[in-house]
Amino acid sequence: MPYYDRPDPLRRHRKRTLSVNQLTRRTAMKQACLGMDLGGSNLFSVAYDTTSGEPVLESKIDTEARSGYAHVIARIASQITEIERRLQDTGYTVTAIGLGVPGAVDAEHGLIHIAPNLDWHGVHLVADLPVTDEVRKKIRLINDVNAGLFGELREINPVPACAVAYFCGTGIGGAIAFHGQLLTGVGGSAGEVGHMVIRKGGKRCQCGRRGCLEAYIGKWALNARIQRALIKNKATSLKQMIDYDLTKMPIKSATLKKAYTKRDSFTRKLLERHYAAYLAAGISQTVNLLSPDVVILGGGVMEALGDALLPAVYDRLEKHCLASVPTLRLATLGDYAGTKGAAYYAAGQMAASGVV
Repeated sequence: MPYYDRPDPLRRHRKRTLSVNQLTRRTAMKQACLGMDLGGSNLFSVAYDTTSGEPVLESKIDTEARSGYAHVIARIASQITEIERRLQDTGYTVTAIGLGVPGAVDAEHGLIHIAPNLDWHGVHLVADLPVTDEVRKKIRLINDVNAGLFGELREINPVPACAVAYFCGTGIGGAIAFHGQLLTGVGGSAGEVGHMVIRKGGKRCQCGRRGCLEAYIGKWALNARIQRALIKNKATSLKQMIDYDLTKMPIKSATLKKAYTKRDSFTRKLLERHYAAYLAAGISQTVNLLSPDVVILGGGVMEALGDALLPAVYDRLEKHCLASVPTLRLATLGDYAGTKGAAYYAAGQMAASGVV
């Protein structure tokens, strides 16, 4: 019998060896965790090298929220598929997918109780996504502000015993963490600092109640205050900056910074007396309740004006806080805070469940 026709007693084991080699090659692929920050306007996605924490791929597309729930989740699924394909081409495999959503999130059940900016109510997002079961198992939901805090905490060493975040943009979002673990509360809605009532019977908030912190320092509230001043013809360089055209409202944070830097008296009074005072009033309630060692301030307004506002906020906190004033820290990650937090939150949840 020719040699090449002889039965090979090791043939079965050699097949197994080939499978092991294939598995080894798969295991040798670099691992990435994907963070997705879903907003009313954009879906921002960033994949991070799980080991180094460096971003390796990013993508931003329009959410197209007005086209409805089914359309949006199809876009999310399409992004996941496209990003996984692109990562695979560069030697990465996605092990976890975190999806940050602007609303009340039940992460355990993949449920969104309410997401006002998307007009979603009681949707089972993870179950509804048109993806394979293999992909679905990797997905974890998280509130977008919680994701922002979780991302920022990765930049702080050692991790604070108690951290609170205020993200000041169109609305005022908040999040709380103890020893790096998020405090989400029953139903996932803990940390709604923007809706703490700081003035009984005060200005009406977009939530329908009166006196909420957001009704005083939310970007929409600030712009309403500026618009009233412009209509009354108050002296301010903001008029020139919008070419005396109220249709160019709302005013961007960068424009406010420009006016502040030029020492515009109206803008400085608005920010140092009004904004800083109300922000400090809100923070002091959180400090007196939780006694955090650090308060992280982020969002568009703070990113643009934080350096100018911090001294005024700190001075007022010294008057309002019963305990010592915590460290005030400006957020450092900008738009990447939400994606990084969502990505590593999902990675941690997967590891804790024994999936990774």
